[in-house]
Amino acid sequence: MLAAIKRYSLFALFGLITFQGLSQDIYEKYDIYRNPVYVFLNKFSITATTGIGITSYSHQLSGVYFYQDAQNQFIFSNDIENLGSTFSGYTDWLNDPQLGFETSLENPFDLPFDYLSNPVYNPALGDQTFLVDTDTTDFGFKGGSRGIPITLSIHYNFDKFRVGAGYSYEFHFLRRLEPTNYFGQVRNYEPNVKRTRYSRLFGMVGYKFYSFWSYDFVAELQVGRITAGKQFNNGAISRGIYTNLGVSIENNWSEYFRVIIRPSVDFKSYTINIPDGSTVRHSYPTFFIQAGISINIPDIPRSPMKSDHVQLKHIYRDPVTGRTMEVRGQPIWKRQNPKVGENNRRMWPKRKKAIKKLKTKN
Repeated sequence: MLAAIKRYSLFALFGLITFQGLSQDIYEKYDIYRNPVYVFLNKFSITATTGIGITSYSHQLSGVYFYQDAQNQFIFSNDIENLGSTFSGYTDWLNDPQLGFETSLENPFDLPFDYLSNPVYNPALGDQTFLVDTDTTDFGFKGGSRGIPITLSIHYNFDKFRVGAGYSYEFHFLRRLEPTNYFGQVRNYEPNVKRTRYSRLFGMVGYKFYSFWSYDFVAELQVGRITAGKQFNNGAISRGIYTNLGVSIENNWSEYFRVIIRPSVDFKSYTINIPDGSTVRHSYPTFFIQAGISINIPDIPRSPMKSDHVQLKHIYRDPVTGRTMEVRGQPIWKRQNPKVGENNRRMWPKRKKAIKKLKTKN
């Protein structure tokens, strides 16, 4: 015991220490060493999250004719003066417009009375020819899809503000879109792909607007660019920047480790350029709920003394170099009360058991 005391000189300036560490004046006054590289790196937080995203696709068709027959759905520019009895339209206007084969406007199932009041049930009538100039009506498609995002970001902290950048990769699963009008006459739009991916590269800013005990609430704004997988013809697509608004709810397990839940909303759109000169603008906002962890590189090391059970940050003097430095007594992932520390979180049950054992003996 005496040898250990001789070898290590441990003292604590608890009257001068807060749970956030020593003030700069104290460090200078008592010549307490901290590695300047780690002190700087400690200002950065690295965050990794994953979760689920729900995307709402919608588009309003305008400036085009929409045509449907028993097998196909086409759109083509309504700048054509004389439509004629045959034409060629474009399919897959969600992701990769393709020229369809020549189509006839003749409808073998057309009857001389309104479709909805048809008194004769004929299954083939459900796929009857349908043609509409979308400039004369409100018509489009909408539907929901799902995604699994994986996000990695890094940000610099100063006061209550943060600024940084990140990257997100989303596994995206497409579903059919339902018509917004002419229900019962127009079939659902079936995408020609079932899955794709989205990549996001973004910058971000944030502000911690509220704290309660071990919880912080941070409003965050992300702005960046998004790219889709090869299932989308990027040569035919015009994309702008996207924005994401969210709140990061952070449960601080320690000064360096926190668990995060982040609900947020993406606002984004893109425009498909059809070869005949027409365009289709798609809106696809996404609601995300993600969870993960965030860590800071510790600015001070663990105490090298195995017998050191001091809970808060404290002072240690190296017996070899004689250098005085600040150390911590906890691993970064161990949950602890930042105001008083928690070196042994299961101490009380053990104490109760020991006290009960002593009472039994007596």
